[in-house]
Amino acid sequence: MSVFKGIIPPVLTTFDSSGKIDDKCYLNLIDFLSGKVHGLFVCGTYGSGPLMSVAERKKVTELAIEGAKGRIPVISHIGGTNPDEIFELARHSKEAGAVAVATVAPFYFPYSQADILRFFEKLVEISELPVFIYNNPKTTGVAIDVEMLKKLKAAGVYGIKDSTFDLLYFYSVKQSMDIQEFCYISGTEAFIIPSIPLGSKAAICGLANALPEPVVELYDAAEAGDYAKALDLQVRVNELRGIQHFAQSIPAIHAMLKMRGISAGYPRLPYKLVDETVYLKMEKALRDKNSL
Repeated sequence: MSVFKGIIPPVLTTFDSSGKIDDKCYLNLIDFLSGKVHGLFVCGTYGSGPLMSVAERKKVTELAIEGAKGRIPVISHIGGTNPDEIFELARHSKEAGAVAVATVAPFYFPYSQADILRFFEKLVEISELPVFIYNNPKTTGVAIDVEMLKKLKAAGVYGIKDSTFDLLYFYSVKQSMDIQEFCYISGTEAFIIPSIPLGSKAAICGLANALPEPVVELYDAAEAGDYAKALDLQVRVNELRGIQHFAQSIPAIHAMLKMRGISAGYPRLPYKLVDETVYLKMEKALRDKNSL
């Protein structure tokens, strides 16, 4: 479980103006992040996984692992609507060199809890890597309660990437399950305090794509028990997160990377780059926070 720790950005996938994966931009971003964070989460929400074909997702996973060069581990998000494609991506993730796979619960159809459990039982059976459930009810419309988590753990699911943004849910998981054995990873930088001091192993943080330094500093302080410093840093990180949300999350990260001199290409349609007026507003706010 020591592999799954620290700050793990859900890596932005970089596209060119025609919507094709921009390999050079992506490898530059991976190289930038690999010297600053503890791991990479690819093809998730920020990584535009559901907007890509199976072949594109395989390519992005391979590029991330190639670019990381063994410096930090890579977790591959394989979730989608087609179970056969998910299983194919699980097998590929192992072949490519990922350390784990994660997937949202099957969505679109009104699956029962028994259906969801059956899906994860099959995925655990075919996957040679640890399997995380990516709990993201705002995008899937599927809520995974603690009783279902217990069943998933019994079926062999290794842990959870929790993007509920609900501290009460985290407390329920902690109280009901042994999170020393069932790996809990928070899905936001906003809850590093209190989740890390209370047993969360890691945080998958969108902001850390563009501003990994303050997020890692916050994690380090929380992990070391320097709570006075950590609380100050949590306020700062939350303020930076607020600036990111001057725009939609994915285009905002493209903009923030550009402000740092890192080419991040384009988001994939239907997203577009941040308007100039918003870009300038974000840039000024980050300069005022001494973050550029």
